[in-house]
Amino acid sequence: MLHPLHRQRYHDFQQALEQLHKRLTAKDLQETALQDNVREVQQLFQRQIASLSAEDCTPDDASRWQSIQTEIYKQMRLLQTDVMRLQASRSSATSLSRTSSVSDRINTLIQYCQALLQL
Repeated sequence: MLHPLHRQRYHDFQQALEQLHKRLTAKDLQETALQDNVREVQQLFQRQIASLSAEDCTPDDASRWQSIQTEIYKQMRLLQTDVMRLQASRSSATSLSRTSSVSDRINTLIQYCQALLQL
């Protein structure tokens, strides 16, 4: 079972990701607002998620937690790359494709949070 502190932090992280996804899919996507949201999610990740350890998990859940946590780290790094590529887009077709990639990445992170909240 996931420690209550872990549970709250992942819940907060998931909510921030969902807000970021809403911002990304808004019809009036504003690049500066998106950048601010991405920065907030990254800061939340660094302050709240990156500092967690498996010590507070039950032995049965520790391995699964570690595996998902590693994937979250990886996906966060890839999200940063995807957002930079989106910002560098010059054509609307490229922008649309890269927006889709960012959206997929955010959805993956949300699914990881959901998986951890079910522990």
